[in-house]
Amino acid sequence: METLYAYLAGVIDTHGRISISRDRGYRRGGREMAYYSAVITLSDSDSVLPDLLQATFPARRLQYEAKNRSHRAWHMWEAVGQSAREPLVRLLPYLRIRRPQAELALSLVTLMQSDKAGSARPLSEEQQQARRLLYEQVRSLNASRPQQTYR
Repeated sequence: METLYAYLAGVIDTHGRISISRDRGYRRGGREMAYYSAVITLSDSDSVLPDLLQATFPARRLQYEAKNRSHRAWHMWEAVGQSAREPLVRLLPYLRIRRPQAELALSLVTLMQSDKAGSARPLSEEQQQARRLLYEQVRSLNASRPQQTYR
């Protein structure tokens, strides 16, 4: 398995993306809240690598048809939130380029697990700030390498 994890880490390092997504929503009283999720994705015009990731780490596997008929279809594998935890943990020792992003995304997953004990209560300002900081750090790291999407 170590060889497979090292191979997949190389794939994510060169063609994948590790990030933290932020969605805005509203709760009672009109107070705006941000919802953060760890995300690890790979999109490719060939299905082999997304299929291998799906077989190793079951998550979300999508296929898109190109709008322009002269372009190829593209394939995507995506793990979001809690489903991103295992790929991040398993691939982390082998990641070279995206290791800092993986560490930050894994920190978010861990932080969210520890906060779940009080999930009925709204998040404190400190909890929101910790999540926002992780989001901004990953965003800054990813800014130097634009996202590649095959369409």
